[in-house]
Amino acid sequence: MPRPLNLPVASFAALALLLGAAPARAQDAAPTAIIVVDGSGSMWGNLGTDKRPKIEMVREALRALLPSLRTDARVGLASFGHRRRGNCGDAEVIVPPEPDSAVRMSVPVEKMNAMGKAPIALALRESTNAIAGASPASIVLIADDLDNCGQDVCAMVGELHASSPGLVVHTLALGFDKPKLDQISCIAQQTGGKLWDAQDAAGFDSALAQAVNLANLQNAPSATTPETAQGKTPADKPDPGAPPGLYLSAGLGEQSATLDSPVHWRIAKSGADGALIRDTRAAALYEKLEPGTYDIEAQLGLAKARQTVEVVADTAMQVRINLNGGVLKMQARSTNSAPPLPSPIFTVTPANADVADTSAPLWVGRDTYPEIVLPSGDYNVTAQNGIARQQSKLTIAAATGTSFNSMLQSGSLELSATRGAAAGQGDPVTEGVTFILSQDDPDAPNGRREVARSAAAAPTFMLPAGTYYVNARTPSAEVREQIAIGAGDIVKRAVPLSLAHVKLAATLGGKPAAESSAITYRVIRLDGESREIARTIAKVPEFDLSAGRYRLEAALGASNVIAATEIALAAGQAQDITLPLEGGSVTLKRDGGGAATGDVYWEVRDEKQRTVLRSSQAQPTAVLAPGRYVVSAETSDQPLRNTIEIKPNEHRIFDFSGQ
Repeated sequence: MPRPLNLPVASFAALALLLGAAPARAQDAAPTAIIVVDGSGSMWGNLGTDKRPKIEMVREALRALLPSLRTDARVGLASFGHRRRGNCGDAEVIVPPEPDSAVRMSVPVEKMNAMGKAPIALALRESTNAIAGASPASIVLIADDLDNCGQDVCAMVGELHASSPGLVVHTLALGFDKPKLDQISCIAQQTGGKLWDAQDAAGFDSALAQAVNLANLQNAPSATTPETAQGKTPADKPDPGAPPGLYLSAGLGEQSATLDSPVHWRIAKSGADGALIRDTRAAALYEKLEPGTYDIEAQLGLAKARQTVEVVADTAMQVRINLNGGVLKMQARSTNSAPPLPSPIFTVTPANADVADTSAPLWVGRDTYPEIVLPSGDYNVTAQNGIARQQSKLTIAAATGTSFNSMLQSGSLELSATRGAAAGQGDPVTEGVTFILSQDDPDAPNGRREVARSAAAAPTFMLPAGTYYVNARTPSAEVREQIAIGAGDIVKRAVPLSLAHVKLAATLGGKPAAESSAITYRVIRLDGESREIARTIAKVPEFDLSAGRYRLEAALGASNVIAATEIALAAGQAQDITLPLEGGSVTLKRDGGGAATGDVYWEVRDEKQRTVLRSSQAQPTAVLAPGRYVVSAETSDQPLRNTIEIKPNEHRIFDFSGQ
């Protein structure tokens, strides 16, 4: 699989004239990115049939990548698990993102190690902090397993995306199985990045090239003057009396004009050793070679051709290589009348590839007017903006320009949330809200399929025209709305959460509960199917709840002492609610407390035969709700069974001695 090459707009100046293409725009602003490399101990294993350790495979790929990085790009290097064994705090930005990345990263890349655990969440947080405020900004994560430090990576990425909504995280998963791949996919889904499933070295090389291309980190080959040093002069055809040597040129077709755009040339000695003689970029090339047989390879974009040439002594030889390629020019719009989208993602895949195999496209790029050179043939070309997507099958002919003008028939949905109701929306809610979008799907378990989600304060979704269900959710509130999006629409919706504020407290025996009292508070929503939406042991908990009916509970420790009330809340209300806990304490004993631990087993049941206490202590003490209870005790002598009554705010000792 050829490595994707993001060809520069400048290289197409001549092609535009030859093929009738329109002039293209200048290169994007310099990007900022951090490459995060897995340094956990498992990176000493192999990927697929490759005999190299994964850490060495990554090192070699980065070693080859560095010279092609843009000098103005601010690229950094981070790792995790690379310094200490068994340490979940081992994550480090080794090289901060600054220009001249190739120079600054070369030594750290050679020193990369693998030895510890995999605190992926921490590494992503550290990397995000290092590029905070930069735009455009990307993280390229290379990992061979999930975070094994007990962190919820998906939740953490949602938080990072909320604080840095422009950050894109691409994930290169090395040797993941399907369940793990599904788990780590949330990183790309929440940040608008891409996920690659690399099961072998070739898949990894392809994935890394595509990720670097999407992040716009590589130098575009510039239009250069062919070499003139040491008497070398370019020419399509040797002039009469020209010096002996090989004169190379290339064209996109047999009868096409000769290219004056830089072509990547490789000249190698034919035969088993295949020694590389020349590797350079030039439109036309002159090379003085010893007599013999040589393999000449020319490449422009993804079009590549090879020819074997016999060099004869004292002869000027002209060789023109036919690349048999054409230019694909792409753009995407939301509707016919809309301007081109600024940065959609375009993907090019051979048309004969397995439709289900989306892991290794030929080329992936993000730009307004991307252009690439492809070998002649049939391709599936996809444009995607958000979740709006269109695919077409195109035929690329030699020495021909082909246009892909995608009409995504999409609109944008800009969401935010407010505290109030629809009539009076109130203050905006800027944190803690997750927006989930779904559509009707008869094949989904609940008849609806989630299509997008974001934890950003004011996310924008690019969507195909249609009807969507918006679920705005906080830890203790949830609101659903239905929204229709038309092609070209820009829909802005502030979702009113209709919040009410509730502050809870509890008393015990008519007095404020002591600081040491272990009280658990629960909030249960009663509208529709009743369900618990919050639980806490905070001393004075406060909740922002959407309007509706609720049951509020306070429970004392593990006892059956519970206070509860049901309330109906309206948007904008603020209520302080105190829940009165009533209970009495009881101590059970037998034979004056002489029984040793283990000689008696107590069990106490309430009037509904629910067990409220079990103990093997000689004299257990417990707090119970007022009421009547049946006490049973199993001893080495004989079992006993009796009835007791607990009264509020009293401590009673029940002595079963002699029974």
